[in-house]
Amino acid sequence: MRWALNTYQVAQGWDPETLCRVAAATGHDGVEFLQDYGQAHGLEADAPAEHRRRVRQALAVNGLECASLTSCQRFDMEDAEARRRAVAQVGRVLAYAPEMGCRHIRVLGDRLPEASGERPPVIARVADALRTLGEQAAPLGLTVSLEVHGGFTDPEPARAVVEAVGLPNVGLVFNSVWRVGAASGWALPAGTASIRPLYDYFGRHFTSVHTHEMDRPEETRYYRELFGLLRDAGWGGFISNECAYRGPDPERVLRLYTALFRALGG
Repeated sequence: MRWALNTYQVAQGWDPETLCRVAAATGHDGVEFLQDYGQAHGLEADAPAEHRRRVRQALAVNGLECASLTSCQRFDMEDAEARRRAVAQVGRVLAYAPEMGCRHIRVLGDRLPEASGERPPVIARVADALRTLGEQAAPLGLTVSLEVHGGFTDPEPARAVVEAVGLPNVGLVFNSVWRVGAASGWALPAGTASIRPLYDYFGRHFTSVHTHEMDRPEETRYYRELFGLLRDAGWGGFISNECAYRGPDPERVLRLYTALFRALGG
């Protein structure tokens, strides 16, 4: 398993050189670039070739990989033209991912109706978009993954989408939310002994994992078990540090998260 810094919050204001220097100095193996929020790294869907070269150089100088390009495009909307534009934007990311040495692109679903009977059309729309992207990505050797996020935090629709797509290069980014899906019977009560049933249900589709507050005692046990399950399965993807720290000493905090990741078996 490899450890990547996600630019979600702690790194959102860092230029490529600062980002890569700090990521390497704090023990990360790669960087996961969050897109569509105007972050300072600038590696967006329309990033010009010159800027892409700049980012590649910053990664290379610091011995890092481009772990993932995390497009925030979504496909739940009824408007077919809006979905077409979203697919086209992710397609631009797919087109330059190989030159970045990146093999993984993440997208969102994103929202589902509360009533389960109203969900199938939305799941079908998301699956259609992911199938189109998966077919575009396959010749490039790329994986496209839906983040288990928003309405798709519930494992039932998340698994339903990826299985409806039916492509080996389309999977899921697990967002490390353990007590989810009460309507589906998957809610884990506080103090539950094991996340194994949750993992068995859809863990085979995981291509990447986002971590959050691993230092919280009620979370630590789940991360330790998850890392063990992934290791036992021979899983070799990226675990991303989606740290939300915004204080005065980010490098110290990132080092502590790296140390905790290693101590928990990552």
